[in-house]
Amino acid sequence: MKKELQSQGKREKHIDYDVTSHIRDVNGHEIFKNNRLTSQFLSNYTGIQMLAGVRPEDIEDVTERYHAFLGIEFESDTIKKVCLHQADGTPDREIYVISLIEHKSAVDYDVAMQLFRYMSVIWYDYRMEQNKKKKDANRRKAFRYPLIIPFVYYEGKEKWTAGLHLKDRIEFAEEMSEYIPDFQYHVVSVQQYTNEELSKKGDDMALVMLINKIQNPEDWKRFTEEAREFMDTAYAQAPDEIKEVIIKVLWALLKKMNVPNEEARELMGEIGGHGMGILFENAEKMDIQAERKNTQREKERADAEKERADAEKERADVEKERADAAERQLAELREKLARLEAEK
Repeated sequence: MKKELQSQGKREKHIDYDVTSHIRDVNGHEIFKNNRLTSQFLSNYTGIQMLAGVRPEDIEDVTERYHAFLGIEFESDTIKKVCLHQADGTPDREIYVISLIEHKSAVDYDVAMQLFRYMSVIWYDYRMEQNKKKKDANRRKAFRYPLIIPFVYYEGKEKWTAGLHLKDRIEFAEEMSEYIPDFQYHVVSVQQYTNEELSKKGDDMALVMLINKIQNPEDWKRFTEEAREFMDTAYAQAPDEIKEVIIKVLWALLKKMNVPNEEARELMGEIGGHGMGILFENAEKMDIQAERKNTQREKERADAEKERADAEKERADVEKERADAAERQLAELREKLARLEAEK
C-alpha cells in the first residue's frame, strides 16, 4: 500500500501547480512546524475544549511520514500527533491534528476532499502499525481509530464561503446522506480577529497572525497604528526559535509587498539586531508597493496627458494647414476674378 500511495503521489504532481503560491505556503508551513506556535494555536484559537492546555512537549510533528504518500500538492500542510492528558496529568490518548495553510486569494472549494485524503491515509497507516503490534488488531470489537481534527488556517481577505462538510462536495448528499461519509473541518481565519483582540491575546501566535493579516498598504498602516507597542514588546520577549519564524513571515510579507531583495535583506538584518521597532522607523519601505504604484500611475497619467496634448497639437496643426490651404485657394480665386473683371 505504501508503494501504491507513493506512486499515486508522484502521478498527481498536478499540471496546474502554482510555484509562487507554493513558496508562500511553505513559509506558512514554518509556522505550524513549530510546536510552541502550534500549541498556542490549538489552545487559544480553535475553541475546542479538548485542546485547551496542550503544551509543546505534547506535540509530535509527523508530517513527513504522510507527505511521501500524497505528493507535492500537500507539502504546505502539517500533521501533528497530540498526546492528551487526564486531569491528574497522566497521558491519556493520542489524537491527530491536520492543519492546512490557505494563502489563496480565492477560496479553495475542494479543501474538504483534500482533508479526507489525509484522514484516509492516516487511518490506514495507523491500522498497519497496530496490526504489526498485534495480528488482526483492527478486526477486534474494541479496536478504535484515532480522532483526527482537521483545521484550515486561512489568511485571505475575503470570507471563507466553501462548505465545511465533506458531503457538500458529493452529489445526492441530501437524498442519500446515509451512504455518504461526512465530517466537518474547522476554519480559523486571521481576519476574524481585530488587531486589538490579537494584541490582548499576548502570545507568540498572535504576533504571527498580526503579520499574516497584512495584505495591502492599508492593512500595514492600521497595523502600525494599532499594534506597534505589542509587536515590539512581544518580539523582544520571544525565544530565538520564534524570532526565526517571525523573520521568515516578515520576509514573505516584504516580498508580497514588492520590496526589492536588497532593501528587504537590509531591513531583515536591522530587525535581527534591533527588534521589531525598526519596522516602524522604516515604514516607508513597507509602503513601497503603494508608492511605486502611485508613482507609476502618475507617470502613466502624465504620459497619457502628453500623448493627448501631442495628438491635439497634431490635429490643430493639420486643421491650420487645411485652413491655410483653403485661404490660399480663396485668395487665388479672388485674383482670377479680379483679372477677369479687369479684362472686360
